[in-house]
Amino acid sequence: MAKRSIKKEKNLRIELPDNVKLIISELEKGGYEAYAVGGCVRDSLIGRIPGDWDITTSALPQDIKRTFRRTVDTGIEHGTVTVLIGNSSYEVTTYRIDGEYKDSRHPSSVRFTDAISEDLRRRDFTINAMAYNDKSGIVDLFGGREDLETGVVRCVGDANERFDEDALRILRAVRFAAQLDFDIDSMTRDAIAQHAPRLKAVSKERVLVEISKLICSAHIERIADIFQLGIVPYIAKHFREINIAQIAELKRSAVEAYAGYEFDHEETIAESEAAENDDSFIPESAFNLCMACPVKYRYIRFAYLTEGMEADNIDAMLKDLKSDNITRKNAVILARHILTAIAPDQTELKRVMSEMEPELFVGLLKMKLISSRTRAYQLKCADGSEDLRELFMIAEQIDKNDEPVYLSELAVSGADIMSEGIGEGPEIGRLLHKMQEAVWAEPEHNTKEWLLANIR
Repeated sequence: MAKRSIKKEKNLRIELPDNVKLIISELEKGGYEAYAVGGCVRDSLIGRIPGDWDITTSALPQDIKRTFRRTVDTGIEHGTVTVLIGNSSYEVTTYRIDGEYKDSRHPSSVRFTDAISEDLRRRDFTINAMAYNDKSGIVDLFGGREDLETGVVRCVGDANERFDEDALRILRAVRFAAQLDFDIDSMTRDAIAQHAPRLKAVSKERVLVEISKLICSAHIERIADIFQLGIVPYIAKHFREINIAQIAELKRSAVEAYAGYEFDHEETIAESEAAENDDSFIPESAFNLCMACPVKYRYIRFAYLTEGMEADNIDAMLKDLKSDNITRKNAVILARHILTAIAPDQTELKRVMSEMEPELFVGLLKMKLISSRTRAYQLKCADGSEDLRELFMIAEQIDKNDEPVYLSELAVSGADIMSEGIGEGPEIGRLLHKMQEAVWAEPEHNTKEWLLANIR
């Protein structure tokens, strides 16, 4: 595990965005306290760019609304008001003490307080329980800076109480460990194992969000924690069948698999840099370079994790997690092809390409390249006889020549076929696919005249 180098100056200043400074300043002018809080402070200390800036304050919700002209009551019953400045929005929340958690997720009530110490005390992990403003500097009452320095995810106070309150924190602990490459504190790990059954009370949608962030992290192999800590039975069916040992093997073989082969990585890196969670993509590793995909392409990661599983099991797992249909469909497509050899033939390659978006096909070839040295791949793909470099070259040639692959690229449409009176109803689809196969073999035949004259 790589420890982080964090800023340690006693009078450390964090560079707050202008809008955050403005919100804090306006609240202070009204006689209230206000701080940036949580993940934005953590990320600033370890050199990451915060995705969001949350603010906590002694001002009551009605005081916040009086202070700012444009607000939205996003969670006012829990003290949260969203302040709008220009095109940006910031959640501003009153210091609070949570009441009893009856559903293992949400407090049944909250009580507002004027003490920031009480507000920080209710938070999940020490690294998320720090606050900052320019006047007071870092407010760190629970050792968050020390845990950042030593690379530890540790609950604030009693870990059993934190997981009793909100079971989703169990998955958040694993996810933060993966994103930051931190260890989970031993007492926190013990409490996770003990409280794992409480995850049954968490919605599958929320579970999927955390699992997706975990597998889109730079350290996908840390998903092993959900097995080692006994979490799997309480989050989804079919998850037991994932071959976790293979993930480490994939990482070890990645650099060797890339040796002696070069292709353009620029577009993939650019995509990763534009993604929501910049910390999730570490391009200096060949493995992570190949896996550098925006969160919206998380099905590439799911397919990696499920390599060797039957497509039906992958679909069932993602369905159980309430996954969206696109993720389910594309993960199944990738998993079906990753361990199926593709013949180095233009027509066959175009057939496979036609099943998926271009980005997904590039992901498939890169996955095959990484997986080519694993035992599962070699057993399924004729002892590794699939010539991946030749497949890359053929694919690049197809792209360079702008050869038609998809139905939408045909020179004719269903309306053209109907107007010629050569087909109707289901017959139109059959003829279109027949035309598609004809131009796969001979791209020069992709003209309206030739297709309508020769395909019946």
